[in-house]
Amino acid sequence: MNFYARFLMLFLCGVVQVFFAIHLLFDLSVLQLPSDLMFIPGILIILTSIVLVVSYYYGREEINNKLYDEYTADRFYRTGNLGYALNGIGLFIIFSIQDYENWDIQIASNMILQIAAYAWLIFGVLLIWFAI
Repeated sequence: MNFYARFLMLFLCGVVQVFFAIHLLFDLSVLQLPSDLMFIPGILIILTSIVLVVSYYYGREEINNKLYDEYTADRFYRTGNLGYALNGIGLFIIFSIQDYENWDIQIASNMILQIAAYAWLIFGVLLIWFAI
């Protein structure tokens, strides 16, 4: 594992998440969503996490010390905190703009998709930012 491979994996995960989020938020017609394709961002995140964990535990120690230093851990921690804060604000806004008097299953389903798309967008952008 080197910096370039880690950058490519994190950047690709972020771009895929941002693509799916924008697709859902703006109702683009590039893909027919929601569908089974919505598992792609999650699968990429899981595979990337597995590769990074395996490279950390079974990689060479001198490379790991360069790739996973305290600065990187601090950036990751701060980026995650920012993501959770932005998600909390976004969830509050999404819940507060709902019309609960005319509530039905379709509106609830749309709200769940909005929440998922918003979370994908926030964490996708933060993954891209962290990768760079």
